[in-house]
Amino acid sequence: MRFRRHTGESSPSTPFFGTVRSRRLLRQAGIVVGAFAAGYLVTVFFVYPTPIFSADQAVPRVIDEDASEAKSRLDAQGFKGRVDGEEPHPRSPRGSVVWQDPAPGTTLPPGSVVHLTLSAGPASVPIPDVNGFEAPLARRVLLAAGFAVSGTDSIPASADAGTVVATRPAAGIVRDPGAGIGLVLSGGPAEISVPDLFGMTKEQAMDRLDQAGLNSVEVQNRVVPTGPAGRVIEQRPAAGNLVRRGTRVILFLSRKP
Repeated sequence: MRFRRHTGESSPSTPFFGTVRSRRLLRQAGIVVGAFAAGYLVTVFFVYPTPIFSADQAVPRVIDEDASEAKSRLDAQGFKGRVDGEEPHPRSPRGSVVWQDPAPGTTLPPGSVVHLTLSAGPASVPIPDVNGFEAPLARRVLLAAGFAVSGTDSIPASADAGTVVATRPAAGIVRDPGAGIGLVLSGGPAEISVPDLFGMTKEQAMDRLDQAGLNSVEVQNRVVPTGPAGRVIEQRPAAGNLVRRGTRVILFLSRKP
């Protein structure tokens, strides 16, 4: 009687998955895969828990926007805008955003803080010293410094006529760009002493002024209750003041009610 020896090897007619060796290999592979999957799940959900789908968003650009508008945009996208301070800026209006941190486009989780720096407006600058400049050059210097010329005035001075002798406000005072600066120009040397005209008639006063070299006269009347009419009761400039040639003198003559 013959016995067939069983070797454990698959015969041509036995399927591979039906052998003992193949089942052992599949079982070992399953253990390895299961251990890997279990380790991954423990790491993801317990060691480093993160959402399966990220909710991070890109920070919007809020530079040049008003502070309230910038905060509203950031809040709408889940961020928190916080103003950290102000700094001067030559062009941006006061209260607008000139810097943000993190930068636009940076991806952050919801609730992250975006730091904002606002413009304090243009920095104040001192008024340049233009004393001794001719009026056209002084205007150009003030305009180049960011100021405006608000007007001109003239006073008697030893400097040549048309030369700047002062500014209003004075040179060195700090003002915001765009502020109006007045120019005080020399009207020429003050070389004539205004004569005393009180009590004179109009004709007498006019003759006396003409002798002094002051032939620009304005006459006004003022009602007085007593005294003769047609007499000088006030003059501007006052007697004794030094004025330049051509200065206008105003005479106030008395008039009966």
